Amino acid sequence: MVPNGTSPLSSFGFNDFLEMGHKYRVNYQTKSMINFWPFRFGIVMLGIEVVLFILCVILDQTSAAKFLSMLAANHIGGRLPFITVGLENGFKPSLIIPIIIFYNTTYLLLVYSLFVFLSRGIKKSKFVAKFIRSMKTKAKKRKHFFKRWSQLGIAFFVWIPLPWTGAAIGSFIANLEGYSDRDTLLVVIPSMWVGIISWTLWFDELYKFIDRIGRGKTMFITIFLLVAPFLFYLINLMFRGKKSK
Repeated sequence: MVPNGTSPLSSFGFNDFLEMGHKYRVNYQTKSMINFWPFRFGIVMLGIEVVLFILCVILDQTSAAKFLSMLAANHIGGRLPFITVGLENGFKPSLIIPIIIFYNTTYLLLVYSLFVFLSRGIKKSKFVAKFIRSMKTKAKKRKHFFKRWSQLGIAFFVWIPLPWTGAAIGSFIANLEGYSDRDTLLVVIPSMWVGIISWTLWFDELYKFIDRIGRGKTMFITIFLLVAPFLFYLINLMFRGKKSK
């Protein structure tokens, strides 16, 4: 009900209009992300992972705890700790490889979808804007390398299992360099899979060789791989501090 002689629109303020427009924009962008095919695949794969992990907890809690330690190692130190912690837990490459491939592919699809969603014209927070600017700066530094080697350069970058390399960072850079979503993922995903297979088999042979020399010594390599990213980060901070002086 509105007072007599008052237009219904007169009680609808400018702020209300902006709020309605913002809600429409958010809803539209949310629908756009849901319709983004990498995001759909990632959500389906995540659902499968959750179901399989619940079954594992019900059937074998010890193995479930080992899987959790592998996932924690992955998010702390990256791909190599993911592999080495799996080997330390007594899993064979035939089990480690599909676990890492499935989990990292799911992670890549979801993180890449989020990156694309955040970088395509939505209102960004200061943190998101700073993150995207930093990624663009890194892409510019590698601009000549990628122009010269094209997709081969991105594939090699993804294959290298060092801190701040890998599938997620490689996909961000490829996107910022102008590759389509399809071309980006067709290069990054197979390169990631090849890296997982090759580095798992290589570390399996290395750990077998070290075990013949003395059991338990492989733990030192695993611990080093877990702390290596933090060491690289601290060294980088030290160099930046010296340059700023």
